[in-house]
Amino acid sequence: MAVDLRFILTGAKRVFDSRPMYAQVVVTDDCNLTCSYCDEYTPGAPIIPLEEMKRRIDKLDELGVQVYDFLGGETMMHPDIAELVRHTKSKRGGSNLATIITNGFLLTEKSIRALNAAGLDFMQVSVDSLHPTPHSDKCLKSILPRLKVLAKEARFTVEIQTVLNDETLSTYDEFRDILKGMPFAFGFSVMHGKGGRIAIKGEKFLGILKKYGVFEGVNFYGEHLKEMLRGDFSRPWKCLGGFKFLYVNAAGAVQWCSQQRACMTPLMELTPKRLKENDFNKPCEAGCSLGCVRMVSHTLGEPLKTMGASLKLAVGMSQKKTNAASSEPFPVASR
Repeated sequence: MAVDLRFILTGAKRVFDSRPMYAQVVVTDDCNLTCSYCDEYTPGAPIIPLEEMKRRIDKLDELGVQVYDFLGGETMMHPDIAELVRHTKSKRGGSNLATIITNGFLLTEKSIRALNAAGLDFMQVSVDSLHPTPHSDKCLKSILPRLKVLAKEARFTVEIQTVLNDETLSTYDEFRDILKGMPFAFGFSVMHGKGGRIAIKGEKFLGILKKYGVFEGVNFYGEHLKEMLRGDFSRPWKCLGGFKFLYVNAAGAVQWCSQQRACMTPLMELTPKRLKENDFNKPCEAGCSLGCVRMVSHTLGEPLKTMGASLKLAVGMSQKKTNAASSEPFPVASR
């Protein structure tokens, strides 16, 4: 079902109640890559057992979560990721959303088909550049064969996500041209430094964001981002991390987000009352460029301003889900 009337009505309630809507859930801190700008992995870290992950999903569902991002480390290193998605989609009669964030290196035809069968709604594949760079191996040259399999087999929406910085800026038009014709959406993560603070600056980035947007259809904090790229962090906003947005780390504790690790509460101890205690302006808000947290915060914190974009996204997701239900595979761009 995913985005249906029940999902929309429950999402509307999240504007007023004390329950969370969105959760990022780490399935392992281990990763097969070592990107220098990333501090969200620990090579050799253990895989969290499936039964423990199911227990965490049960608790998040009880709290009211509707949207789940599974991430790492590298999410596809978890051998039971498809079963975890299946368990998640068994909640609320499937009237929820499940996303996997991956670097794509471990995708296979078998794993993609397993995720289809499990009911996955979205996959975000992180691809930064045309060729390997000193900072990242997540390049189109390495991952293109996997993307072609994904284009052919996936019955879920796929978004190609790129970290925007000096290295990716100069070749991004060529990057998009190579993938033209593939059934993918595209988006940017704006490079951040310690604490989530924006790590890039300059007018040169404004042109590409004007051309392509932050990610297709939903530019919730576009004006804020333009100002931050000019060095202006004065515009106020309210972060809903730890309240409407939850980040569940590998140990099973909830943080405000991936970058704010000082405030942690065991997931199993959370109640709506305790969540409400995090409904305040955070000291790290100025300069924050964490798009996932800001999307939830602006959507639920400024519902009238973002209603049009939210409805557009919901309609688009429903249409893509209907199209994917057909027996015909997605077309693959000519080689």
